[in-house]
Amino acid sequence: MPNEIPISGAGSAGVLLPEEQGAILTNGVLQENGALRLAGDSRTTDKRKSTFPIWLGRPTAGPVGEGARKPVTGAEFGQAELHVRKFASIVLFTDEQLEDVQDGDLNVLVDSGVRQALAQSIDAHIVGKENGANITSVFDTALRSTAATPVEVDLSKPDGLQLAISAAMGTLEDNGYGNPDNMGVLLGHGFQRIIRDAKEDDSNGVSQRRLYGAGEDPLYGLDRAISTNLNRASEAAADGNIVGFVIHKPNLHVRLRTDVRVKVDQSATVELPAPMQDGRTSVNLFQDNMTAVRYEMRLGVLVHDLDRAVVPLVNAS
Repeated sequence: MPNEIPISGAGSAGVLLPEEQGAILTNGVLQENGALRLAGDSRTTDKRKSTFPIWLGRPTAGPVGEGARKPVTGAEFGQAELHVRKFASIVLFTDEQLEDVQDGDLNVLVDSGVRQALAQSIDAHIVGKENGANITSVFDTALRSTAATPVEVDLSKPDGLQLAISAAMGTLEDNGYGNPDNMGVLLGHGFQRIIRDAKEDDSNGVSQRRLYGAGEDPLYGLDRAISTNLNRASEAAADGNIVGFVIHKPNLHVRLRTDVRVKVDQSATVELPAPMQDGRTSVNLFQDNMTAVRYEMRLGVLVHDLDRAVVPLVNAS
């Protein structure tokens, strides 16, 4: 799992963060950029598995004669099952740093870095990609698993992204998800700059004014979020390059357990990730006067009607 540091050795029992501090962490993760921001159905749960009703199909209606039999067609209620998974992040502190934390208050430790680490890992498993590479998601569904026909983003055109999003919206509309207020777009890193720098050409092919000036929105007013786990706009075109998704947000369900558990250890041996090694692959917390603090949170994500509610944007050619 991204940002997880394997740990071995005896340790102390885990403790729950106080409710208000747990809320700082869970709410912070939800507010981080990424696919979680586009969930149209987010709520807390105290269960490891959630079963809830979903609307399947599309109802139809028509005139009938007085007293005639009324047909039942088009749609029905079904059930979806969502499983909660655990995500963790370990932070190392020196004893001197911990001495700065007064009265056992862990607010200082629940900082933006921990939130970003958890949010990055969760986003990767929602998308089904980590830093552009395909991964196997721990969730019941991943966005990249949709069987919807991909829409090619022609990055050689200044309005290529806008045209692709319009086409993807058209697919959702054809599938019965026609309300743009319920649509959202998730894009890879770099598209903010493409939007800012896009210029239209005159009849001689010379770039003129900004294409999206004067408040014009190339994303048609859709909710939007950025995922660093999608393929970047700057990457060369290739099969499997998914640079975005257009999503029907009510189909993206999140169940978040608010009980955030923190475990503190001062005696274990901790394996260091490559960027922290500096000539050694592990540290002994007792010998090095260090403390490891592990944060654990649990949530589940499910997309129902995945093949009709999620349309990928690709840069394949």
